Amino acid sequence: MRIVLGILLAISLFSITGCASDKAFKQFGNMTYFFANESDTQVAALINGAYQDENLRVCYENKYAYGDFNHDGLKDAAVVISENTGGNADLYELAFLINDGTKLIHKVSLSLDVWAEVNSVTEKDGKVIVDMYVHQEGDCNAGPTKRVRNVYEYTGPDLELEKIYQQTL
Repeated sequence: MRIVLGILLAISLFSITGCASDKAFKQFGNMTYFFANESDTQVAALINGAYQDENLRVCYENKYAYGDFNHDGLKDAAVVISENTGGNADLYELAFLINDGTKLIHKVSLSLDVWAEVNSVTEKDGKVIVDMYVHQEGDCNAGPTKRVRNVYEYTGPDLELEKIYQQTL
């Protein structure tokens, strides 16, 4: 009987987690993200987690955290997206989606690493913690080996993001 209850509990937890992940994918995988370079700003309206044109490919990476990042009492989000402007190098970014009272709006992104391997994104005290592997000297392009836990803080309406500290694990 305990085994059956244990199995049912495990299935229930898996279903709940899957539903939360599906809901997040529907929301974050169908949002508009902005990418600025020295000459212009590109807009990427994702559909089913992806956007692609001749100059830009963007993907939602299914890593996110909710929190009140601008301290206004509303639930914001931080998500990991990948950006590629050509070639085989995907740049991973942490995008802050700030709640304007009716919807989440992409306000700012910060580069994590080319080919970063993001383990998790969590929230604590209004800050975002990204546990990931990044490149260190001697790593090949596709194989980052330095595990870090970076803490990021959204710093406000001037659309800047501050990395507070990096902890090597």
